[in-house]
Amino acid sequence: MSKFDRLDRFGVMEIDKDEYERKQAYVLKNCKCSGCPSFVPGDAQAGYCFPAIGTSDKIQFEKECICKTCAVFKEYELNHSFYCTRCSQVCQALKTEGPAAHGN
Repeated sequence: MSKFDRLDRFGVMEIDKDEYERKQAYVLKNCKCSGCPSFVPGDAQAGYCFPAIGTSDKIQFEKECICKTCAVFKEYELNHSFYCTRCSQVCQALKTEGPAAHGN
């Protein structure tokens, strides 16, 4: 597995717009975000692990993260947490594994 593959677990950098939209719809349908203790009812989004969804506008406090119990997390072999407040898998990976993590 290349470093790029570790950063882009969803493979969005290599797919066309239609496939991107299918993956995003799949993530939104199958994520467990709305059942998380940190989730705020009425928040418009879920599937925060997916690139370009962004973080929650309503969640102000991280209570407990259930990401590791989610089928999407397991299927795509994700390895971060609190996507709702900390940003997507790609974003967190870049912060911890990419050039930003090394001061470059």
